[in-house]
Amino acid sequence: MEVVLKNNNIYIKAPKHRVQVVDENSSVEFVNEHYKTIDKTIYEEYSYNLDSIIDKKFKIKYSSINGFFKSCYMGIKKIANFSILKKILLLGFFASSMFIMYAVSNIAGTLNIDESEFITADRNYLQAEQEKLSVEKFLEYEKLDSIDYIIPGNGEINLNMQIKDYYQLQQNAPQTILSGKLTSLDIISKNDIISGRVPENESEIVIDKMIYDKMAYGSYNSLPQKGINSAEELLNREVSCGSIDKLTIVGIVDRKSPSIYANKNIFVNLLNESQDQPLIWYGAGGYMTDSSTQGQTKVADYSLYLDDITLTKGRMPENDYEVIVNSVNASQMKLNKTIEEKINGVNLKVVGYYNSMTDRQDYLVNNNTVKYNEISEKTGIMIYPKDKETVLNKFRNEFNINLENTYEKARTAYIKERQDSIRSGVIFAGVILAISLIEIYLMERSSFLSRIKEVGVLRAIGAKKTDIYKMFLGEIIAITTIAGMSGLMLMTYILYGFARIPYVGGMFVVNFETVGISILLIYVFNIVVGLLPLYRVLRRTPAEILARHDIE
Repeated sequence: MEVVLKNNNIYIKAPKHRVQVVDENSSVEFVNEHYKTIDKTIYEEYSYNLDSIIDKKFKIKYSSINGFFKSCYMGIKKIANFSILKKILLLGFFASSMFIMYAVSNIAGTLNIDESEFITADRNYLQAEQEKLSVEKFLEYEKLDSIDYIIPGNGEINLNMQIKDYYQLQQNAPQTILSGKLTSLDIISKNDIISGRVPENESEIVIDKMIYDKMAYGSYNSLPQKGINSAEELLNREVSCGSIDKLTIVGIVDRKSPSIYANKNIFVNLLNESQDQPLIWYGAGGYMTDSSTQGQTKVADYSLYLDDITLTKGRMPENDYEVIVNSVNASQMKLNKTIEEKINGVNLKVVGYYNSMTDRQDYLVNNNTVKYNEISEKTGIMIYPKDKETVLNKFRNEFNINLENTYEKARTAYIKERQDSIRSGVIFAGVILAISLIEIYLMERSSFLSRIKEVGVLRAIGAKKTDIYKMFLGEIIAITTIAGMSGLMLMTYILYGFARIPYVGGMFVVNFETVGISILLIYVFNIVVGLLPLYRVLRRTPAEILARHDIE
């Protein structure tokens, strides 16, 4: 290196060195001093008051680079830029959501207890199936203060209805049968009537909407096929029960039981006439009376046949155990003598003869005798109590008669019968649900593993864990909303149609609860399985994340 001083100028020649000029403007200063170890005295000589220069109103807070709605928006944009392969992957979310809705709806349908499938009588009825009571005991129980009324047998009656709304049904129209449990009009009020009105006389009755539903959707004898498309269209139609041929349906109730409500004064005749009308299936059109049973002898209330018979000798059977017979039997059945026919162990006494325009051969008696005959012939009783617990305890403890709650008994039997199908149905739906959730997990995991390097870079440049969570959460919600919800809505629409099909519809329940549970399940599971791999990765340092792309 060469240095030359000429005319107060310094010239330096240093081929292998960089030359820097030190003057009063330079950042370098020449100090004629020796090296000293730095200690704290060097800054203790000076004071610095930070409070005097900062803005005390300013509050330091962390602001995330990703808000929730922004993350969702960015997720939607990312989905739009997906490759073809990833867009195909969205079909997996679509299908899985469909299966989840199917599984939830199927489980709900399997576990759902549909009362219409098992209920056979009003919920308040008590029944003793095997007990055959004497007339004396029946009348004794009937007088108990805790009982409203008692019916011998199971209380079921059949009402015959001719439907001739169409020309094709005008001639030889088969009978349509309305079947239900006989129940007193006294237990319903004006508020229970959903269509029509309360009966005003004994020839007017009310039926429950369930009777129409069972006939419209539960049998071949479909009322809609005959032009009756709602329960309201049954109003003001006449029905018959044996010789009781002028009953009119004037009201419809919806008490969720297959009941026919009538005046208690005609209970005995309805029960007696109903059992004496054997029916046969008439093709696909309905039922008709079995003509092979016509002309057979039965015990009946003479007051029902006053338009058909003419008294030729003697008098009407006004007293109990008295009977009038067809005059053709006068030689075998003497007037004022008993005959072999017995009711309640008592031989009937002939008090008169009649002629019939329809060649009737029945034993015609008064209403009480018909009642005694019903009690003697029927097995079991139906009790409508005023106080259910009192009646149950009294009959079980004092009378040693095992009364059962008809509703609870039918429900228990129904559940027991369905146990195997419930178990298999739940297992099947559970397997579908598990497969769908596993499929979602595998798709979420596959999608995430392809982006581990992106996570490592974000962590390396200082992105917080919460920001990364929000970013992935937005994408998961966007994918679930676009692919998952569309699949769920499609399956909801399909199952809603299935749920309205008889016999098949009971397998599925489609309502706000099942849809809500499915939506919650899809979102929660997608979020959990989508963020769980991310949680495992974010526990590592940025360097470890960037070093490995196969972190599990």
